[in-house]
Amino acid sequence: MRPDALPRSGRPLARLILVLAAGLLVLAACSGPAELPGRYFGLAFGDGPSADLVRQAVPLPDAVSETLTYFIAPGRRETLWDVVLAEPVLAFYQGRFFSLNAAVEDGAGASGLDARLTRDFGPPHCRESAGQKTCLWQAGAVEMVLEGRLGGAARLMVRHGPTAAAVAAALPREAGNGPGEGSPGPAEAGDVR
Repeated sequence: MRPDALPRSGRPLARLILVLAAGLLVLAACSGPAELPGRYFGLAFGDGPSADLVRQAVPLPDAVSETLTYFIAPGRRETLWDVVLAEPVLAFYQGRFFSLNAAVEDGAGASGLDARLTRDFGPPHCRESAGQKTCLWQAGAVEMVLEGRLGGAARLMVRHGPTAAAVAAALPREAGNGPGEGSPGPAEAGDVR
């Protein structure tokens, strides 16, 4: 029915309904799944290490000692999802960036980040052990892991899932563990520059 075919008293209401319907269509077209940042501390997944990063010496199994490297970016901070991240550890496999692990600046930032990731990417898969909570969200090929003590320090890991799986598959199995479990990581790193 055309608005001009209605009695004069119904025309404003018909126009209002048309405007609201058009507005809802525009909102539906603009809203979509949440997008992930394209870069983390200046790097996109697949990039090589930049010159400002400091390589870390990490004892690794022979199977990956030539292909898995860790770098830090001393003193750098970055805001990601409205939360300040610091102390980044960046992992590279076969010379390509695939994982970021960074400290969340404050405890309030961790709870806000948990809420934001849940809102944008759905409910996480979580586990708690000895006061430590670890939650995992997935968005396509990207995995986000928020780990920390309740109300305390937290770290966020953002990793390219398929590459992380390739790294885990390349690590030797240890007695009683799956691939890579118990393997050394950046916590045992030392500057090699």
